[in-house]
Amino acid sequence: MDRPRKQYNVQLDDKDVERIDGLAEQRKMTRTQLMRNLILIGLDDAEMLQKTGVLTFAEFSKDFMVKVKEAAIKGRLALDKKGELKLNK
Repeated sequence: MDRPRKQYNVQLDDKDVERIDGLAEQRKMTRTQLMRNLILIGLDDAEMLQKTGVLTFAEFSKDFMVKVKEAAIKGRLALDKKGELKLNK
């Protein structure tokens, strides 16, 4: 027996909806069916990445790169003539 389903609202840009509709049409699915499948596949992948530590590492890497970019923009980080990172005080 199917479990009861709840409906949730998601806000998307028109371009993203067009992409979803195009893919749904190619797959001969409704928009709802495709979105449900994409969410469940993404959830399975995210849980696997979390269990293996890859998701945590990816979040750390993203945060690290934001800090590196901010430091570079503020002039606290640069590359020297050899291409090595140089910290400016």
